[in-house]
Amino acid sequence: MVKNSTVQEFSKSLCLISASENSEVASSETTQISPDDKSQNELSKSSFFLRKASETRISLFESENLCFFSLLGNCILRENPSGSTALHHSSAHEARHASELRTDVQTQTVTVFTTSKEAQHVSGVCTTQQCQADVWIMQESMLEYRLNGTDQVFSKHIINLGDSIAGNLAMGTCSFITHSSQLYTALKMLEKVILQNVYHEKLLSYRDYNFSKDTEQELIHLWNFECALTDERNVSCMTWNKIKPDILAVGYGESNFTLQRAGLVAFWSLENPESPEWTLSTHVGVTAMAFSSLDFNLLAVGLYDGTVSIYDVRSPADEAILESGHGTPGKHSDPVWKLCWTTHESDQEETITSISTDGRVARWSFKRGLKYHDLLRIKHTNKKSTATATSSSKLSTHTDACISRHGSGTCLDFSSKNSSVYVVGTEDGMLYKCSCSHSEQYLQSYYGHSGPVHQVRWSPFASNIFISASADWTIKLWDDAKSFPEFTLQSGCHQVSDVCWSPINSTVFASTTSSGRLEVWDLSVSTLKPAVSSDAFNEKLTCLSFANTSTIIAVGGQSGTVGVFRVPGVNVPNCSDGIRLRVALSTNF
Repeated sequence: MVKNSTVQEFSKSLCLISASENSEVASSETTQISPDDKSQNELSKSSFFLRKASETRISLFESENLCFFSLLGNCILRENPSGSTALHHSSAHEARHASELRTDVQTQTVTVFTTSKEAQHVSGVCTTQQCQADVWIMQESMLEYRLNGTDQVFSKHIINLGDSIAGNLAMGTCSFITHSSQLYTALKMLEKVILQNVYHEKLLSYRDYNFSKDTEQELIHLWNFECALTDERNVSCMTWNKIKPDILAVGYGESNFTLQRAGLVAFWSLENPESPEWTLSTHVGVTAMAFSSLDFNLLAVGLYDGTVSIYDVRSPADEAILESGHGTPGKHSDPVWKLCWTTHESDQEETITSISTDGRVARWSFKRGLKYHDLLRIKHTNKKSTATATSSSKLSTHTDACISRHGSGTCLDFSSKNSSVYVVGTEDGMLYKCSCSHSEQYLQSYYGHSGPVHQVRWSPFASNIFISASADWTIKLWDDAKSFPEFTLQSGCHQVSDVCWSPINSTVFASTTSSGRLEVWDLSVSTLKPAVSSDAFNEKLTCLSFANTSTIIAVGGQSGTVGVFRVPGVNVPNCSDGIRLRVALSTNF
């Protein structure tokens, strides 16, 4: 701080400075007096100086501001009055810190010593070899492969990478890789992934993902289930798995006695349309198959020699878990043409029913081994004239003369509403309605076909309607309460090999002919001609099957090919109704 004495001295200095300045001004003013008035000026000058000697003029003015640096300190002197207060707060803080039972410990970080080492990498010795192969060299190599085997041939063609590592190569390296189960699994998975990309659009169509609103019925060919193993094999039967609807089991077997050879069962799926998931081999041709409705892993297979076998598809093997082999009581003496799984309402036990051209309808139970009992022995009955019966109110008594014999069964199917009622078809064209509760007795006889009945199917929507296909070129619709057909459908002059109802439309069914023609009929549209047909096959068609819950049809032929078709426009609102079927039949009657 500046003291008052200093201010007073500073003011005195300012006054002296001002006095000196005034004197200079006065001197300047005296110098400006004109020389003409010297006399007068001299008088005034003398009087001026006399006045100056007696009076002093002082002028005060404000100087510029001066800035002095000022910084407050953090330390307080002990002698300062506030020093005692600061000491009191510091001692209180130290006492509180000590009450937390903490100690100050000092540590030192130890530096980890590292060392650098250098190493030299020896590069592998590479050699380049070239050779030229012609037809004779390749032929000799393949001949050597057949004679000596895989290991010896591949071991001779290993390219050595140097003398130092040539001795470490194992002779069986190629054999180990090619026979590795992990390699097979990886390649199989890779093949499925590639095929899923190749068949992407067709798989979407299979799943009924419609990208357009077109409802016109037309057959769309998606792909064929075929491979080298099934080439030139007759497709005798097929069945879809009840639990996994994307798995189709196809049976291959010749129906001609002179062309018999080992049979085959191939399991196809959407994951790989070009190769079966696995196969089963049988000693004779396969003639009938059916998946269980309760145990989806059980597959019943009927063979040409009359054997009924049950396979567990969870562990694919050529050996059946149950089989009615040679010498077993109840084994059919002729080919088994149809198998059906049925469930008893009393004990919910599932059994298998088989039919054969030996005239027997047998039921097989496998609760304690494969046991059987005969439901029916088909007997020949004389046919009645259809023309006479339709023109007269009473049935004609005219019958065809024949020798009494047992009939030959070719097909059967159970009612969709009553599991104890079934219909059988025979080689002489007759159909019989039978019951499991009334053995050796027909509930109803049906007349109309003049040739062997190849297939009979009960409608899944109307419990009193069934359909049959025959070698007499016709398809007939029946009412189970009437002995003669309600409708007869014929579109050509070829045998009708198979017929099947659509599972989602009560008025739609499909049929195949021996000329290679696939036909789809819609009774709500017409009973005179099929709604849509296809001649894509240049071979005899033997069987067909609708998928369980879609508009997909699988068609088998004589050359081992199974074609997969889609029928758009079939799934319409309120189409799965038995009333719609009865209305269509009454309208066209």
